[in-house]
Order: sequence, then structure tokens, then C-alpha cells
Amino acid sequence: MRSIPARRSAWIAGLAAATAIADLPGCREPLAGPIAAAHSDGAAPRRGGVLRMAATQDLRTLDPAGAADSLGVQAQQLIFAGLVDLDDQSRVVPDLAESWQIEDGGRTYRFVLRQGVMMHDGQELTADDVKRSAERALHPSTPNPNASYFDGIAGYADFLGARADHLEGVVVDGRYAVSFHLSAPDATFLSILAMHTLRPVCRTGGDRYVDTWLACGAGPFRLEPGGWQRGTSLHLVRHEGYFRAGLPYLDAIEWTFNMQPLPQRFRFESGDLDVLRDMTQADMGRYRADPRWQPLGKAEADTNVFGESMNTRMPPFDNIEVRRAVAAAIDREHYRLVSPGSVSILTRVIPSGLPAYAGGEGQRYDYAAALEHMRKAGYPYDPATGRGGFPTPITYPINDRGLLVYTAQVLQQELAKIGIRIEIRLMTWPALMALQQRPGNVAISPGGWGMDYPDPSSFFEPLFTTGAIGPESTYNSSFYSNPPFDALVARAHRELDVAKRVALYAEANAILCDDAPWAFTLSTHRYDLRQPYVRGPLLHPVWGIDPTRTWLDRADDALEKALGRPR
Repeated sequence: MRSIPARRSAWIAGLAAATAIADLPGCREPLAGPIAAAHSDGAAPRRGGVLRMAATQDLRTLDPAGAADSLGVQAQQLIFAGLVDLDDQSRVVPDLAESWQIEDGGRTYRFVLRQGVMMHDGQELTADDVKRSAERALHPSTPNPNASYFDGIAGYADFLGARADHLEGVVVDGRYAVSFHLSAPDATFLSILAMHTLRPVCRTGGDRYVDTWLACGAGPFRLEPGGWQRGTSLHLVRHEGYFRAGLPYLDAIEWTFNMQPLPQRFRFESGDLDVLRDMTQADMGRYRADPRWQPLGKAEADTNVFGESMNTRMPPFDNIEVRRAVAAAIDREHYRLVSPGSVSILTRVIPSGLPAYAGGEGQRYDYAAALEHMRKAGYPYDPATGRGGFPTPITYPINDRGLLVYTAQVLQQELAKIGIRIEIRLMTWPALMALQQRPGNVAISPGGWGMDYPDPSSFFEPLFTTGAIGPESTYNSSFYSNPPFDALVARAHRELDVAKRVALYAEANAILCDDAPWAFTLSTHRYDLRQPYVRGPLLHPVWGIDPTRTWLDRADDALEKALGRPR
């Protein structure tokens, strides 16, 4: 997700909007029962209806060339279609391209476009649109923290350095054919291309990024003027010219933003929301224990990583011993207890959702070792007297809602025990992203990232490589730079042998755990609920949701329409 910064995310605000407080107002109220569907299982899909959802956070941008959080990734998935996409098994499948060929030993990918694909502005998609959109997204003036994913395209360095007007490695081979020429074989290129970054945008988007542009693509839903009310809501309507005949089934999708979990629950039970994705820890436990709701809930896999991101260019975290002290001082079990139903302990960069790469040693809690690291750093601390440690408080910015508000307080207590005092500063999610993605702004902050595509490179490269540090913004919020680590990750990226890739990434993980640009802490998973009348596929393992084939079958809709008060 880039979401978190989906990109991930540095992203995942509100992903686990859970709380350890079980006695919130309303928590003792009985759960309402599910609202019945009109037809039995196996009924044929029907068109119509508005799918209503809510989120505890807000969107930063809908432009695929800009930085996106997890919610932005879900919306971009609906507005923009790519040459390829990832299916519900995380496999690369054709989308705007009807076929492709891999040539030159893995250095050339040639795509043949579907003919007659209509964009939201009524223009037909052509290979020129693909090239223009790629250059727009990767232009040095675009604040695109995902750009480094595509640095293997021939001519990327010259284009990024303004030494070339066009991207040499993207070649138009005719009206409906385009080729990507790479400087070296890339085991992940198709998966990376499935991300939203290079997805074709309408000609109204021009050839340069503009923040005020009305998002326009070739996806199943489109944005109308006024459809995005910043801080409030997003309303997307069906693209009648979508290239997959008969889809989508829904008339529209609507999100309400900045809604806390408890109001979401009440609106969900009353039928004003159709899907519930943010809930308190107490309510999650009650839904999971209620036999009426059990068949309607699903826990997602752990495909994200959270930790405490320490800026390696700012004191005191420019000292590796201080970073090691932080990594050793955190008892991850305390983090897990904040939300035991949605949090898993994580001590390394790869979550359990990638089991082939998720094993091996990680960081661990060791209080004595943490004190010793502080002594080596020149900041000895005496727990008995409370003397010593780092002499000045350190600001810790945090989004003003969600799980990380509570883990921040745990971190504050853990670090106080080794002589590091942090002062928590609450701010909005867009403000936090803007602050931590530029150098010199913040010494320590919450780090979070969701898998963009199912491969370790989706975590290692945007979060920790030197090339990910852009001139304007970056997801490498620790500003970590280690040339041997970069070389190791680059080797793993090109390696086609799975066993060798596993070994290379294990070595890279060991370096990260020791250098500690992050203190890895946890992974989260949503528990999603839907009403019985929400039919068809909805959840997606990479994008979070994809309601292109979702349809509504609500039993009381016919009565409401007869009474002249449709939902």
C-alpha cells in the first residue's frame, strides 16, 4: 500500500484504529444483528447501489504520481488501470495490456494494449499515453517517493538529472504497443509495474505533475468535480466506458473520512455503512465472539511492518549505539498488549505474510544491553538515581488517532528507562508525512509500511536504500545510507533463483537489525466486517479492497424505494 506511506506505507494511518480501553461509551451496548440479504447465496449479481465505507484518516492525494497512504492506494486502484495488475492471489495478470513478451534475456518488456479502451475523459488509450504518463510520474519535478522503483529503466538517471527530455527506455512501438527497456534483468519488474505509479492518466493530466489536477484514468470508477471533499468524503461513480463489459456492478462508492471507530460501528449496525474496517479492540472481540457475525468477518494477513524510525542524520540517532539502545529497550510484548486482536510482534523487516523470507534473527528486548549501548554512546544512565542519559527532550510527532497514539505512550515509558525522554506531538496524518519525508525535520517518528507487491524488495528498497532518498520527499524516513547494504539488495533484486534470493535478503536483514535505522516493533492486520447483503469479492491482499465485482443485495432496499426514501 504506497501507502502506507498500500504505500505505504510511513503510511498505514488508522490501519489499526484499535484501543486498549475496553470500557468506552457504547462498548457495553448489545451488538445489533446483521441486516439480511434479499436473496440466497448463489444469486446472480445485479447492478446498482452505493457502497458506503468510512475511515479514521483522510486522503493526501489521488494522483498515482504522488505520495499515497493506504487509503489513497485503495482509491487509486479504482480510478486508474495499469498495463498489468495483481489478482486476488497476488499474481500478475493482464489489465490494459492484453499481452506482453519478455525479450533480451529479461531486459525488454513489450506490451500490446487492448484496443478501444476509453479513459474517463472519453479519449482512447494509446501507447503515447503510456509513455507520457511514465515520464510525468518519473520527472524530477514530481514529488514521487516511488520513483526509485523504476531506476532500472534505461535512461532513468539522465532523465532524473534533467540531462534528457524524455525517458529513453520507454519506447512507443505503434499506436497500441509500448516497450520498456531495462539496464539489467529485473525479477520484480512486472510486479512493480502493477503498482499505481506509472498507471496511465488522462491527457488532462498533462506531462507534468500538478497538485490541483482532477484525477482521471481508465479504472472502473471515476471522480467527478466536487467528488472529493478534503477532510470529509470521497464519492466515485461508475465509469460507463470501462473496458471490462458489465463491470463494475455498483453505481458508486463513497468514503466518509475522519470518523472514529465507535461512530463507524453504530452507523454500520444501522445500515448507513455497509463495511466496517476500523473498530475498537473491545468491539473486535465482541464481533468475533458473536455467532451471528463470525461468518461475516475476516482477518487479513500480516503484510506490513511498523517500527520506530530514527533519523540517522540527526543527533542523537546519528550515533549507532543510541539506535541500538532504542532497539534493545523496547519490550514488543507491551506493544502487542495494546491491541492483542490485531497486532503481531515483529522484530525484523519482513512480516509473516511473506513466509519464505520472514524467518531468521531479529532485534530483541534486552534492558541490560540497552543501558550498555547508551554508555558506549557517551550517554550513561543510572536507573537507580535517574541521572544521565541524553540531556534534552526529543520531539516525537504522531498522527492524532489510531493505534500508534497508544504505542507512542508505551515507547515514551520504555525509552525513559534508558535516559531518553521523548515529547509526543499530535498532528494530522498529511502533516506528519510532510514532516518526516524531508531531511532535518524530525529525529524519531513512527515508521510504517505496507507491501506494495508481494516481494521483499517492496520493503527493503523504499525504506532503507540510498537511492530511495529523493530531493523532495522519501519513504526512507531514517535517511539510512549504507553502500554495502545497497549493493546486497541490488543483487537480490536481480537474482532469479529463489533460494539465493532468500539468502541475500536474510543477510540484508541482519545488517538492518544491527545498524538499527528502525527499531522494528509490530505488524498489524485488519479485521473486516461486511453486512450479508454485500456480495462478491471485496478484500484484496495487496490493495486492501477492490470492489470492482462487489454488488449489493439488500432486502429492505425495495421497501425503502417504495416508500420514496431510497438509502
